[in-house]
Amino acid sequence: MDRDTGSQGCLEIWTGEHYSIVRKCKAACRTQKGTQQKEALKQCHSELRKLLQKIQGLPPAVSSVPLELSVLYNASVLNLRLSANTREEDQAGITQALLRALEAAGRPGTGSDPLQLWRLVLQLLNWEHWEQWEPSLTRLACVQWAHWLCTCQLQCVRELLLWLAEARGWSLPACPGSPLDVQSVLVEESQSWESRAAPGEVLSAAQFRELLHTCTAITRGVEWMEAGQYQEALGGFQQAAVLPSPRPLHAQLLTLTGLCFLKLGKPQSGLQCYRQALEMDFGCLCALYQSCVVYRQLGEADAEIEALGLLYTAVMSPAHRDPACDSAALIGPESLLQSPTLICLLRKPHPSCVKHCLAQRSLQSGRTAEAVEHYLDLLALFQEGASQRVIVDNSLAFPRIPELYLEAAVSLLKARRYQDAITVCEEVVSKTGALVPERLTLECPPNTERDGLWAGESEKRESLNCVLWTAAACFLQGQAFTQLKEGKESLSHYSRCINLLVKVHVTYSERRGGDSEKIGVRSLQRLKSLAFTGRGLCFLERAQDREALHSFQLSVQTDPGVVEGLYWLLELLWRLGRREEALSCWRRFQSCTGRSAEEAAASAGQDLQGDYPLYLLSPLQGDAPRDWEGLSRRMLEECSPL
Repeated sequence: MDRDTGSQGCLEIWTGEHYSIVRKCKAACRTQKGTQQKEALKQCHSELRKLLQKIQGLPPAVSSVPLELSVLYNASVLNLRLSANTREEDQAGITQALLRALEAAGRPGTGSDPLQLWRLVLQLLNWEHWEQWEPSLTRLACVQWAHWLCTCQLQCVRELLLWLAEARGWSLPACPGSPLDVQSVLVEESQSWESRAAPGEVLSAAQFRELLHTCTAITRGVEWMEAGQYQEALGGFQQAAVLPSPRPLHAQLLTLTGLCFLKLGKPQSGLQCYRQALEMDFGCLCALYQSCVVYRQLGEADAEIEALGLLYTAVMSPAHRDPACDSAALIGPESLLQSPTLICLLRKPHPSCVKHCLAQRSLQSGRTAEAVEHYLDLLALFQEGASQRVIVDNSLAFPRIPELYLEAAVSLLKARRYQDAITVCEEVVSKTGALVPERLTLECPPNTERDGLWAGESEKRESLNCVLWTAAACFLQGQAFTQLKEGKESLSHYSRCINLLVKVHVTYSERRGGDSEKIGVRSLQRLKSLAFTGRGLCFLERAQDREALHSFQLSVQTDPGVVEGLYWLLELLWRLGRREEALSCWRRFQSCTGRSAEEAAASAGQDLQGDYPLYLLSPLQGDAPRDWEGLSRRMLEECSPL
């Protein structure tokens, strides 16, 4: 009897200590922010852990179980807020608490499987203790739910919620097939959780449950998206939208709904969802970025560039905060939404990646002055060492540094800043030229002459990159010198480009195994063809028709799809009176490319939209074939009698 009285006295003291810690924690959430708040919460967590050790120092008893579970709940909630790397420790704590609860009820359990322990506790428990234990058990069930949600174990979540509903005597849906079906039961009974919630909670179980509902629905929807079941994901997200949730989380939910509409071929509906998300929370930058993606698909370049400008301003704003972060909320959605796919979809773009995308789109849309400004800003960042801080993410592909310099050179060429373009290209040559091998042999799979290498040849792939970068820099310098009317320098740089490219020897084998990867083989062929064309134009300026003709022929042989070389070959043959030969070349071009004469004429002077890097889209190609339509007409007239 004295022992029971002593235990009861300890229980009262520990209960008071528990409430004191909870009050201190709530005060920290209300009045403190940032590092100060985090340190206060760490202190509260430490005190709760010490209190839990005291309670567990005594054998489990029916009267002490509610307090033990409540202390564990609060400590686990704080740990979710403070650290994402202690789930195993918290799970071990939950397992130990469930075993002690069973022992106190006279039904000792064995094993360490949390799912089975919860089944025993909720289905086989001595029901005379249920009313006393229910509030603390349902709170702890929320913590278990959160841990399984973080690891995307939705089947375990579903089982737990079903058992919890059965234990409380709730009626279940006719066809409970997903966590969301079970959540609908909990939504109907939400008042019962609130009314039975005990004091001494660092986070209201009702608020925690609402957050778990929405986050579970989002995680399930993302799983459907990963499986390509976008219609099912859309339905799940739309159902989740009616659940109460914080504004930033609701904005993310709208963004995911927009992604589903986009995958289902409804871009306008997707745009509407993104607008609603931004109205809900302008800090939801993923919605703003996805709007840029839709505008690109719809061909609305002006709207895309405007959205990219807003996105860049937002990510650079010092006042900008993570939309999922709120210091007043003890647990935010970011603590529960741990799916790698979801993290990738909702990741905030890095400023350098947004800036590069803005530069590219400005260049491709003819906004040359803006493109130059953006590229020069990027180059300045890298010269200051900011390259170390660039984050490579899957949403916005950031180029290799030499490629960035080459794109900048293209923008400078289009802006007629030829000396600046030459200087930028020289920077590339000085860094990559020494890495070019004397000879490089590439072995490609059969029937993929312009697709790529065998997988795994990373060293050769990097050597090929160095060749391409250095040769492209020389080619762009050649174009710049051409515009400066320095024919000798232009011819020298085109020849240097060709000499670099001929160091690469491509062979095609019948070797089996491995997948082919699209890399720089097609780019190499295109660059070589363009360089031959440029060199031929230099010879043409010097009245060296024979050398020019040979260069144009090599251009067409290297890549028949490069119409610049074909144009000048046909023009020169026609001028030399070799019309039959010109017609033969014209017919071979049609046969090789599968394009009619009209299509070839229409495509000349337009930027190519293939898989080539931006710096190989021949920035000055519109200046060369000035009379393509006239030449095409001559070819057609000559062919018509045949």
